[in-house]
Amino acid sequence: MESALKTPVLLLLFNRPEHTLVVLNRLRLLRPTQLYVHCDGPRPNKPLEIQQVKAVRDCIKTIDWPCEINTLYRDENAGLRDGVSSALNWFFNAVEAGIVLEDDCLPDPSFFPFCTELLEKYAKHDAVMHIGGSNLGAHLSQNMQESYFFSKLTFVWGWASWRRAWQKMSLNLEHFETFSDSNEIAVLSKNPMVQAYFMEKLRATKARENNSWAYAWSYSLLKSNGLSIVPSVNLVQNTGIGASEATHTTHDDQRARLSASKMTFPLIHPETFSRPEGLDTKLFFAAQKTSVRLFFWFVLHKLGLR
Repeated sequence: MESALKTPVLLLLFNRPEHTLVVLNRLRLLRPTQLYVHCDGPRPNKPLEIQQVKAVRDCIKTIDWPCEINTLYRDENAGLRDGVSSALNWFFNAVEAGIVLEDDCLPDPSFFPFCTELLEKYAKHDAVMHIGGSNLGAHLSQNMQESYFFSKLTFVWGWASWRRAWQKMSLNLEHFETFSDSNEIAVLSKNPMVQAYFMEKLRATKARENNSWAYAWSYSLLKSNGLSIVPSVNLVQNTGIGASEATHTTHDDQRARLSASKMTFPLIHPETFSRPEGLDTKLFFAAQKTSVRLFFWFVLHKLGLR
C-alpha cells in the first residue's frame, strides 16, 4: 500500500451526496491523514435540502482510513461567497498550506503529488499564490516541455495554496476603484475585450451582484502582483457542470467537462517566473468565453445592454 497523503485537504460540500461519495472514493486512493470538511446548511426555501445535506454529512462517516477529520457544519445556509470564504479562513488558520476540493471536482490521483511538491517548492516564494489543477486549454500547452506554467488566472476546480497567500484575500475587493483607474487589469491580457469582461465581473463582485468568492480571489492575486500555477495537462474534471442539481453552474458547457489526465513525474520546472507570451489570453478564450461570444458580449456591453 502506498504511503498516505500528508498534505491537508479541505473538502467543500453542500447538498449532493452522490458527488460527495465519488470524491471520497478518489480520496480513499490517497488516504489523506488530515481532512477538513465544510458543509453549508440547507436553504430555508428548499425543504428537501435538509435531507440532502444530512446525506452528505453521513457520507463523511464512511471514511475508513486513518484520518484526522475536522468538520465545520453549518445549521443555516451561508451561501457560496460567504460560506466558502469563511471555510477557507478556517482551513488556512489551521494549516500552513493545503489542497482544496469541491464535491464536483474529480482529480486524477497525480493531482495530489503535483500540489504537494509545488506547495513545498514555492512555500517561501511570496509571489506564487495559487496552484491550480484544471487547465481547460490543455491543447495550448500540450507541447510544453515544462510540467506547468505561470499565469495570472486562478482556476479553482481543485487547487492548493498557502496561509501566507490566503492572508491577501480581499473578499470585498478593497481599493477596487484605484485598481480600476490605474488599468492594472492590463497585466492579465492586452486584449481590450478580455480586460472589459474581467473588469465587469470584478465590478459585479464588488457590488455583490453575484455570489462569487472566486473572482474576489482572482482580484486579490492581481492586486498583489501574484502568480498562479497552471498544469500543462488538465488534472481535474468538473462533474457538476450542467447537472440538474447544480446550484451555480447549470449551463451545459462541454469544454468544462474535459476529462482529467495524468501528470508525468518527475516534474519539469520552469527556469524562470515569466509567463508565456499571450497564453493567458488564449487560456481565457478556452476556459471562459470563446472569442466570438466575447465579441458579442463586448458590443452589447458598450451599448449598455449587458
